[in-house]
Amino acid sequence: MTTQTLTRSSAQTRQNSISESNKSYLSVNKPYQAVQQLKYLHLELEIDVLLQELQTIKQNKQNSV
Repeated sequence: MTTQTLTRSSAQTRQNSISESNKSYLSVNKPYQAVQQLKYLHLELEIDVLLQELQTIKQNKQNSV
């Protein structure tokens, strides 16, 4: 019975340690993800602008010919 108590106790300690580790990972990871998403959106918008400029240039070339 003492062995079971110790085993449960050490298992609970390991589980708590893992939970704390996951919380730490998530708290560090969330801001990083937000920054990455912001950078991605910025690049996506920049691509859209460049594609619009390219279309405008193509239309101008077609109109001038």
